[in-house]
Amino acid sequence: MTVGINPEIVWVDNEDEVRLYNPDDGEFQTFNASAALIWRRLAAGSDVETVIRELADEFGSDDERERDVIGRDVREFVALLQARNLLGTPEPAPGGGDGDR
Repeated sequence: MTVGINPEIVWVDNEDEVRLYNPDDGEFQTFNASAALIWRRLAAGSDVETVIRELADEFGSDDERERDVIGRDVREFVALLQARNLLGTPEPAPGGGDGDR
């Protein structure tokens, strides 16, 4: 699944954290190092499955259970970002069909 950063979000990358402001609700948030790592990769255009794979490889998770935990945690974090309107949805493909049946 590919997601994009909501273009209304203002964010700053500070070494081991990401700080952002959501003008929709006026909220400021700070992501810790782990969350910031996921945010940066999503912002760079990586899809969720690629982020999971890269994190599992980066942190040496050879055990399938560890990889499953990383996958679950990343998906839960992405769902939270979507619920807070911090992520946008990718643009639909041309001819993606609204009612052309």
